[in-house]
Amino acid sequence: MGDCLTQDATHFGFSIFDFRLKIQNPKSEIHNHLAIVVLLGLMGTGGCEKLGGSTATPTATKPTQSSPAFPSRPSVSPDQVVATVNGTTISVKDVDIAVADLKATTEALGRKWEPLSPERNEDAYDLHDLVDELILAELRTQDAISRGLDRRTEVQALFWYRYRNFFSQEWVTWQLEQAKLEINEAEVEEYFKSNPWVFREPETVRVRELVAPSEEQAKAALVQIYSGADFVTVANQVSSRRELASGEAVDKQWIMRGAEKATFAANNDAIRALDPVLEQAVFAIDKIGGVSSYVKGAENTFHVFQLVERTEGRQKPLTEVADAIRNFLRLQKMTGKNDALKTQAKVETFLDRLSSVEQP
Repeated sequence: MGDCLTQDATHFGFSIFDFRLKIQNPKSEIHNHLAIVVLLGLMGTGGCEKLGGSTATPTATKPTQSSPAFPSRPSVSPDQVVATVNGTTISVKDVDIAVADLKATTEALGRKWEPLSPERNEDAYDLHDLVDELILAELRTQDAISRGLDRRTEVQALFWYRYRNFFSQEWVTWQLEQAKLEINEAEVEEYFKSNPWVFREPETVRVRELVAPSEEQAKAALVQIYSGADFVTVANQVSSRRELASGEAVDKQWIMRGAEKATFAANNDAIRALDPVLEQAVFAIDKIGGVSSYVKGAENTFHVFQLVERTEGRQKPLTEVADAIRNFLRLQKMTGKNDALKTQAKVETFLDRLSSVEQP
């Protein structure tokens, strides 16, 4: 690997951009909150052969022609050159990529992105600063390779690890785009018709709950409620659950049928599923403000519910879910191509050696 990498020290490397932000800038959150953003960029090796797959269309399992290890750098027209570093070009496209990475990193940190000014700005991080960082990254890369860092075993291992992940992600992006072209509207409609249950919005109800420790107390509570007493007040008086001992807690309970919650809201803690007997009592209430009879729960407690709000279930129309279906079918097609790769490849594993893996 070292020979290939050192043929042209100016054409490859993992560049680390230290975006040193000017703290005094009053305008943008990015300048106040991001002191250093690390971006890892993989560049091609000019001294190695060109990647042959750029114009040919490969199959899902093997390329139509062999490709060497590294792609060549794209040609840059003179009017697209932003800077040169010992003869190596930094182009408008390089800046485009750096800006996109910086934007993605900023937003991933929950910060608002503001475009960088193309004019020199002493009070804000601008495109001039970004180009300075690209130049510094290129200088570091050239110096690192001239000093033989590319020939260090640990550096080579890290490079090929990142190289593999980089092109794996590029493959995924490409396959998703290919799948997008392969999907037709008939497939989308067929999936919709074959899986109607997936596109339902189940009925949910919001209820108040009274939990009494005995049947006698539950009966007495119902008598008060039927006589016009406020449900929350009565619930607070008789509740056997500490977490229900306030009107606020009593009010905030959305209920979905158990089977539907498991499918549609398994990870939504704001929606509860009840024991089947309690569930039946809840969904039997036919009007807003209506109250169930008392029902014995699994813990020998007695429950009374009042309906506060109901969201009717409905079947979503195809127009509403078509995009989601297309995305699912794209992923499905890509999964099939993953399986094809595994099926046609010769893979050997030596899993007994995992015991030698170093872990922090």
